[in-house]
Amino acid sequence: MISLEQVRALEARVEKAVALIASLRSENASMRAGLLAAETRVAELEALVGEFQKDQSRIEEGILEALRKLDSFEDAVHAAGTPAAVPAADAPAAVKPAPAQGARHDARPKAPAAEPEAPAAGAPATADEAGDLDIF
Repeated sequence: MISLEQVRALEARVEKAVALIASLRSENASMRAGLLAAETRVAELEALVGEFQKDQSRIEEGILEALRKLDSFEDAVHAAGTPAAVPAADAPAAVKPAPAQGARHDARPKAPAAEPEAPAAGAPATADEAGDLDIF
């Protein structure tokens, strides 16, 4: 026969199982809510990535178009002639041809030979054959 102690032990085990099931259900609901929030955030981030990719494509197209315009401008400058064809009085205002590809271009006007440029503080400076100051 079943004793009162066995019934009480069984009742305690059932109550424990019910409490565990309730706890697991609330944890499951909490995790589902977290998953839904995470999936929503993932969708938002994917939309942002898509926008950034579109923006990047537009930026790249803009850069390529600017490079094409620079190339056509460079071709026009080369086609117009060299600075040697300009009279000496107009020489400072003349457009100088673009440097050869791969050459370093310095947009600053050249200093007279009598006044050498001072290197930046702490920067190593060397002068090449043309008198340009190379600080890199």
